[in-house]
Formats: sequence, C-alpha cells, structure tokens
Amino acid sequence: MTDRFNCQNGASAAYFARQPERLVLEGYRHWTRGLATRSREPWDQAALLYSDTLGVRCATTALHALSEFVTALGRCAACPLKTFESGSNHVCRDEVLVMGLIAGIQNHDEAAASLCLTELSCASRCDEVALAAGSFALVLRGLDKTLLPIPAHVVRDILDRSRASAYAGRPSPTLH
Repeated sequence: MTDRFNCQNGASAAYFARQPERLVLEGYRHWTRGLATRSREPWDQAALLYSDTLGVRCATTALHALSEFVTALGRCAACPLKTFESGSNHVCRDEVLVMGLIAGIQNHDEAAASLCLTELSCASRCDEVALAAGSFALVLRGLDKTLLPIPAHVVRDILDRSRASAYAGRPSPTLH
C-alpha cells in the first residue's frame, strides 16, 4: 500500500479498507442516506460499523461528531452533494472532498483542508462546516483513527478530471 492517496495505482482498494478511511467514507454514506431517506436503517448500519470498530462507548462520541458534520454539510453545501451506495468500490468527487477535508485537518495540511472546504461549502457557511469537520476529525484522531494524507495537488487533479468530464458532457468518472 502507498502512504499517499493515489487513485491510479491500484492501491485505492487497500486504502479504503483501512479503518480510518472506512469509518469516514462508509459513515458519511450511511448517515447521508439516513438523512435523505428519513430511514433509521442506514444510521443503525453506521452505528454497527462504528461500534464494531471503536467499541460502543467510543462509537457514541464518534457518531455524534459524524452526525454534526453531515448535518452541517447538508445546511451549508454549495450544491447537493453526491455519494455512492454504502459498500460501493467507487468514490465520487464529493466523497473525495469529504475525505480530503478530514484528512487535511488530521494531518495539519491547511492547503488540502481549505481546498476541500471551499469546494464543499458555500463561502458564507465555511466556518460552520469547518467547525463540525474539525470536531469529527479530532474525535477520530483522538481514537487513533487518522486518515492518510490526501495532498492538495491530488485533490486539484481529481477536481480537474471531474470538471473535464462534466464539460465533455460525460458522467463524472469514478476514481476507482
């Protein structure tokens, strides 16, 4: 496995199998689906994932931080955010931005975190998302679940490829 996020080298499957990345990606997918469908089932799936990985007591704290983060994103997103279904082997642009934001905060990469934040949130609400993302990122880091860095230049490359696909009239490609 590589020590950096790289969607072109086949290591992305191993990257997303890591516990920290799985907690963020699958937790985000479950929680977002629960909000969108108003169904408790996805939230129960997130709770099971978190309790299996972190233990019940720590899971409660992490799930609360996840909930606050996803709720803030829902209020503050620059446009409707997209996700893949839970368990998908693909990652969309918005999911990369979510992971890049959390990884940037955890790894003290202000350039990556700022880029992801401005792409996810409208300018007037960035502070609200930053606070919620910071809480979530620090809770996970405190539980020894730190994501690998996703440098700003990698995020920019992903954004450029996503925009190029949109301009060509093709659906945005997945990253894996």
